Amino acid sequence: MAAPPARGRADYDYLIKLLLIGDSGVGKSCLLLRFSDGSFTTSFITTIGIDFKIRTIELDTKRIKLQIWDTAGQERFRTITTAYYRGAMGILLVYDVTDESSFNNIRNWIRNIEQHASDNVNKYR
Repeated sequence: MAAPPARGRADYDYLIKLLLIGDSGVGKSCLLLRFSDGSFTTSFITTIGIDFKIRTIELDTKRIKLQIWDTAGQERFRTITTAYYRGAMGILLVYDVTDESSFNNIRNWIRNIEQHASDNVNKYR
């Protein structure tokens, strides 16, 4: 269930925290920019640690504030990014359709989710 807004807040009905995870360079940041800002860039800039964007959407007369976290895919940032799994209400696995190894690594990311995410996180397979 999404978190209700803080007392006195009227700009949204629900706050949902989502996490994007996957190998480095698969397009997590591009997906986030496209969804949150409506923009696209062909340049590749590695995410250092973690970043996030916010977008508010309307669904069935409710305003839902989406807080979408973009994680670094490199192994050296894994201890930082796994700390964010616990607060996530949903986790999106991202891979590059032109890179078979990024698809094969989804199994490893699922194991990470099972180890570090809350039991009630939404998972779709």
